[in-house]
Amino acid sequence: MKFRQLMRATENKYNRLLANLVLLYIIYPFLVYLPLGDLLVFFFFSLSLIIAVYQIDRSKLALRCNIGLFLIALILRVFGRIIPIYRDLTGWFDLSSTLISLAFISLCVYSILRELILAEQVTSDIIKGGICVYFLLGFFWASAYSIVQIFEPDSFSSAAKTVNQADLLHFSFTTLATVGYGDIVPTSKVARVLANLEGMTGVLYPAVFIARLVSLHNGR
Repeated sequence: MKFRQLMRATENKYNRLLANLVLLYIIYPFLVYLPLGDLLVFFFFSLSLIIAVYQIDRSKLALRCNIGLFLIALILRVFGRIIPIYRDLTGWFDLSSTLISLAFISLCVYSILRELILAEQVTSDIIKGGICVYFLLGFFWASAYSIVQIFEPDSFSSAAKTVNQADLLHFSFTTLATVGYGDIVPTSKVARVLANLEGMTGVLYPAVFIARLVSLHNGR
């Protein structure tokens, strides 16, 4: 009986997406130290978003476009990491692939929020979708910080002196959760503005949207 319930739970798109996002967040700091760890993270993260968006919209045209963008971004990252003659262009390749990642995340957030807003009945599945959006917002801002870091390498200050992608993800979620450990500090003007916007989102989204979903679910 428990096995059947587990299988039924994994068939739910938001259960799968939420599990993938949580797992990716946990293992991300370990993967980035592997030779091709960032490629593995990008591959599984993008694949999870493509599947989630397709399960919501069921549009084959959108699926083909998403897969096409994903392949372009993956090829750009591979060129910058593996092929020596392109290593001088690694920054531009990373910028292009990160912009595509932002487009993926934005599309996924839009699709989920649209389904949540239009839902006639608030179920536990809908609430999990809202939690997925919260995690996606953390990944979204981490990607935005990466873009800032490409243009201004000293946009963030840390006791460790160097700030990598795992550090930016850590900073993004501590800012979103309004914890603010202070181990990483935004120093450029653009980084400060983005951090402030993320902090405001981290306060308003759970207080307004998630609280509304839970209230409607409990009031059924």
